[in-house]
Amino acid sequence: MPRLIPSSSSSVIPKTHPVPGYQHFLTPLRKLIFDYDAESPSQNGIRSFIRKPLINLARENPDVEFVVRRLKRGKAAVLRGHYVNGRDKVICVNKLESDAVSNKVQLLLNSSGAKIKSLKNLTLEAAPASESARGIWSALHDQTRDGKGYRI
Repeated sequence: MPRLIPSSSSSVIPKTHPVPGYQHFLTPLRKLIFDYDAESPSQNGIRSFIRKPLINLARENPDVEFVVRRLKRGKAAVLRGHYVNGRDKVICVNKLESDAVSNKVQLLLNSSGAKIKSLKNLTLEAAPASESARGIWSALHDQTRDGKGYRI
């Protein structure tokens, strides 16, 4: 399947080339696959997304490869995102409208592809030599001294 590449215009505008460095950012998403059934009535949203917004999205993200595949009849429509770290994410977009499909695509584009870690049983430890949440205690700041507290 060929990649969707923005066509070059014949105007006289000079073309800029990205320079690798601290201001150059590539998304962790390498490939985005749209699997859909061309005839299923429950997949109207993904078909309408493929017709127009997908082309604009491909122009905005030239570093991501977009692949559109037709499935056999009766299969659910899914989005598959393949990331640089070797992981992939799959989202079912069956029975979703075009704007909801767009939200799911943005979710895949903004994701890092890293495994989701549970925060339920996470224990936080203070770093060595870190000060407490209320600051460092000092006898100079002790209010129990007869009116002589907070004097430095």
